[in-house]
Amino acid sequence: MSLSSLYLDAFTEVARLKSFSQAALKLHVTQSALSQRVLNLEAEIGSSLFIRDPAGLRLTDLGQRLLRYCHSKSLLEDEFMETLKPKEVKGLSGIIRVAGFSTVTRSVLLPVLAGFLKDNPNVHIDLHNKELRHLPGLLYSGASDLILMSSPIDKQGVENHLLGHEEYVMVQSSNKTTRNDIFLDYDEEDMVTLDFFKLQSKKPASLKRNFLDDIEGLIDGVRLGIGRAIVPLHLIKDTKGIEVVKGYTPMRTPVYLSYYTQAFFTELQSRVTDQVKKGAGKFL
Repeated sequence: MSLSSLYLDAFTEVARLKSFSQAALKLHVTQSALSQRVLNLEAEIGSSLFIRDPAGLRLTDLGQRLLRYCHSKSLLEDEFMETLKPKEVKGLSGIIRVAGFSTVTRSVLLPVLAGFLKDNPNVHIDLHNKELRHLPGLLYSGASDLILMSSPIDKQGVENHLLGHEEYVMVQSSNKTTRNDIFLDYDEEDMVTLDFFKLQSKKPASLKRNFLDDIEGLIDGVRLGIGRAIVPLHLIKDTKGIEVVKGYTPMRTPVYLSYYTQAFFTELQSRVTDQVKKGAGKFL
């Protein structure tokens, strides 16, 4: 059985935009025509690809698999077409989509990939900084090729590679009076501070949390004396005006690279994956 590229293009655009009306505008067809193409594809496959609920449009498990297939197929086709063009610019070309959480995106992913991107000016990177709970969904849907997580993903077909560990320590301002009973966190769902104190024999007399919603802002808040914080050592080791509070056991948290195992990877995917595997550890 061969799937119609017309149907696959319709499905891919709806999955990307999560909207039939927006996808129809993008493809310059009527919404009814677009819907019919998706219905025909579902009929050929014999299963639904989308779930329609009050929260919006989302993919079924099969829809996620099909979207990853469409993305891989597109990348392989693009790579083949590039081989047919005269080589005016050296290096690879294409797009690589990577996502991570706040403490590793800027401090690990960017420096690891910077040299590679300079050597391959035709490569476009799509880098996302997301909360941990949102990262697996980016991988499942095909929105990201590689993600960095603090725990391995237990899902068939996903490969997890341990890159190293973040070492969380308590820090405070070394230049200003610090509010010792205030701890700065990302948001209410950020459990780092609470998990850190579960490991300690010495507990704070009181623990009040303030939320700054940004890891760089959190570090700035510590330096300005707004409060203490529990942060990875690699983020603050060269930061002036911040010191580690002595007497507490560091909390080690793993960092994993997760991606779907595929029968065929483009050279770009393989090179970027190897780059992250080999280079991430020295920045943690």
